[in-house]
Amino acid sequence: MSPQLLSLSLLVSLCVGIMAVGEETLEVTAVVSANCTLQCTARYQPGVQYIAVRWYKVSDSPEPSLSGLLSRNLPNGTTRWYVGVQRELDLQGESRDILLPNVTCADRGRYTCHLAAPVGEQNREGQVTLTLTDCPTESPTEKLMTDNYMVIFASVLLLLALLIFLISYRSLTHTLRDRNVTTQKEAFLHANKPLDEKDLDSIKILGPKVSKEKQIETTLQKLKPDVEPERADPPRVGNWTWSWSTWWIRRAANPDPPDLCVGESLE
Repeated sequence: MSPQLLSLSLLVSLCVGIMAVGEETLEVTAVVSANCTLQCTARYQPGVQYIAVRWYKVSDSPEPSLSGLLSRNLPNGTTRWYVGVQRELDLQGESRDILLPNVTCADRGRYTCHLAAPVGEQNREGQVTLTLTDCPTESPTEKLMTDNYMVIFASVLLLLALLIFLISYRSLTHTLRDRNVTTQKEAFLHANKPLDEKDLDSIKILGPKVSKEKQIETTLQKLKPDVEPERADPPRVGNWTWSWSTWWIRRAANPDPPDLCVGESLE
């Protein structure tokens, strides 16, 4: 066989395999409060022992997704329901079909039957569409209008949030600006204010250091009266005569001077 014929045969086999695995859609019509049976349309391959059958409901909004309903291990396994399923349903006998008792408008839509194959084989799927004649149908125009309303509502919310942000930003800017202007005015008003006693004391404390003797002498001069009262002669030690001011300065600088002998110099 030539390579061209071999490639063509492989391509045809692949197309046939894809068509065989493809979904088979079945439409079922019922009325509200009726018991409805949904047949599994998944084509199974003869000779293959499938592991399990599973049923899902297809949700088309906002994005296509599958919601698990129930599952059973084949051939005679236990039926298990998925978490969150509140609808009463069950497999019909030993078949792969499901029974929906007392259907409502919420049950309409697409359902998927899934056959899980063993390793090395292909899984199979089939779809069933349930339509209820006495339920109002939503036209494409109404759905489009609903989507448009949602877009408009979201846009209005976005504009409102942007407006609130701009108002808050302007208010905060004005508050900070007024606070800075007030601070500058206070600094300008207090620029030429005369120094008070606390400021003067601070300046004195931070001024140059003066010796202790100089401070005592300055204090004595301030306390000295304009007219000195009559006082006794200053103490005399030997041949030296002290002045009262010198004696007090020496006395303050050295509270416990050593005993002076007669005739010793004080300098």
